[in-house]
Amino acid sequence: MMIYNINDLRKACAEGKTFKYLFFWGHTPAKDGRIHEACLSQWWPCLFQVDHVEYSCAEQFMMAEKARMFADEEMLAEIMKASHPKEMKAYGRAVKNFDKDLWDSQCYDIVKRGNLAKFSQNPELWEFLKNTRQRILVEASPRDRIWGIGMGKSNPDALYPQKWKGANLLGFALTEVRDILLKKEATPEDILRDKDGLTEEEFLAAYQPGDYPRPSVATDMVIFTVTDEGESNYRRLPEKELRLLLIRRGGHPYLGCWALPGGFVRPTETTEEAAARELREETGVDQVYLEQLYTFSQPGRDPRTWVMSCSYMALIDSSKVLIEAGDDADQAAWFKLTCRMVHHEQGTELWELALSQENTILRALLEKTGKEPFTQCRILENDGLAFDHARIVAYALERLRGKLKYTDLAMHLMPEYFTLTQLQQVYEVVLDQELPTAAFRRKAASMVKETEQFTENAGHRPSRLYQKNQG
Repeated sequence: MMIYNINDLRKACAEGKTFKYLFFWGHTPAKDGRIHEACLSQWWPCLFQVDHVEYSCAEQFMMAEKARMFADEEMLAEIMKASHPKEMKAYGRAVKNFDKDLWDSQCYDIVKRGNLAKFSQNPELWEFLKNTRQRILVEASPRDRIWGIGMGKSNPDALYPQKWKGANLLGFALTEVRDILLKKEATPEDILRDKDGLTEEEFLAAYQPGDYPRPSVATDMVIFTVTDEGESNYRRLPEKELRLLLIRRGGHPYLGCWALPGGFVRPTETTEEAAARELREETGVDQVYLEQLYTFSQPGRDPRTWVMSCSYMALIDSSKVLIEAGDDADQAAWFKLTCRMVHHEQGTELWELALSQENTILRALLEKTGKEPFTQCRILENDGLAFDHARIVAYALERLRGKLKYTDLAMHLMPEYFTLTQLQQVYEVVLDQELPTAAFRRKAASMVKETEQFTENAGHRPSRLYQKNQG
């Protein structure tokens, strides 16, 4: 199955799937009249009609639809009179009463509709597009980060969608146009039928989702940050605390208990998009480190119904956060977090998960074998945490501790400028162990870069400030 958006493509690549690409940019026809990849450009000159109106290129159709959307008859007339796509685009940018959110929600389908007409009404262009089958089309525009990928095809990163700087909306729209037209062109012999003689369309038309029980899907966010303890001596550096954001539930089930931020995935979004939305709604921040953890699907984990939770871990700098409780909560707060093994016998481990905030103390006792991850642990005792969130928190911390040993993940918990001592404190509070200073600084050397700035705290010897090494 072909992919038509950047999020699905990146997810598929992360799962190890590979794809072939065809890069295009520019709109100039070849001198010998040969049709080549420039015909994929919105500016490529060709005649086609939509609703009995003739257009000279796909750009003209796009800009005309923009003017119609916002009822700007004056700009529509100028767009239709213009002879060059550059003029059409300029008039399109001048459309009055423009609403970006409305345009963003409709522009992809507009471009797709225009290109369906362009390629279906120009056989020589369709022949070229048809022969790109099994490839994802990519507008390798170095400047366009909406319709292109924000880099040229000679850039080595162009082969890796995770590194694209743009959304490639035009490329995906053309890929979808090609596949729609290929489907319409298919002969009866080309159409696959199942053992009952049904085409895929016939099968889907008769399919009854209610024949099978379906779970609800939620996302739960494990949001970590590191803060300073209260400073009792102005000559001492404040100690660090690992903290976790929790929400006190304002409704059943688990009324009054504390839970991870989260919610149900909407039909129009992926689980990653739902997690990012929940993060923005609860903390007011985005563009932070976000990592999928695990899908928790144990039967009975939610007393309401069958609910599967796709959990995510976020690491944020606490200085940038403004927390707000969501609709089903009456309070949001940062809890100090510890998770320590309290007993070990014949391969079985008991771990205590403790969370505290002012006068509120939450505790859970977890049991697992030494080889099991916390995803499979048993919750023996649970005081104050909702659902199976003690298991999710313990696994997230296990993942974070493991990654700190071989990555620079802790940098996502740091402010822009920090001392090496502060960085070591963060590692120590997450790992829950002291680290030899000399060995730690050797490890940190490749992760940080010196700045010309120093601390200015009264009572402290000035210390050099560092930044994350972006190289």
